[in-house]
Amino acid sequence: MNTAVKAVLLMLGLMLAACTDSTPREIHLLSGARPAELARSHLAGAVLEQHGYGVTIEQVRLGKIWQQLWAGNGDASLSVWLPEASAPFVERFFERLHDLGPKDGGLASEAGFWPAGDRPHTLVRRSLEQDAPEAFAILQALHWQPEDIEQIMASWQQSQDWRQAARSWLAAHPVDLGLVQQP
Repeated sequence: MNTAVKAVLLMLGLMLAACTDSTPREIHLLSGARPAELARSHLAGAVLEQHGYGVTIEQVRLGKIWQQLWAGNGDASLSVWLPEASAPFVERFFERLHDLGPKDGGLASEAGFWPAGDRPHTLVRRSLEQDAPEAFAILQALHWQPEDIEQIMASWQQSQDWRQAARSWLAAHPVDLGLVQQP
């Protein structure tokens, strides 16, 4: 290959690299171990995947969720029970996180495991809004009914695969988040 062709290919490569979106396309979700928490996390992951994100879901305990989000070692969790269950962590970690609120009121099967009045909230690391604004908007816009989570849990009973259960549910129940697509 002659030098002129190499130079043109190098310039084209540099131009393409300059035109690519620098927004991170990988999202790391932290999930609790209970079935409804895994269903919520995998449903959010499936929606993020539909929008072009690579998603990893790590199963950890509640205290570790707070620590990892605070330290920036995770992007979001849909498994943070507030206000009472997380009270020991709120004062220490809350200032570096965004609370996007509950996505559902909790399932009847979760009653008794968590304090009465607590709901599963979505927490994200504070810098996610700047680093991945579309992912932040998706997580903020997501809402579902307890029956939706129960259907994903029932599907998991058949497949033993949370990701597949969430994807199957999403294929049968398309989610319109009302987000404006970026050009």
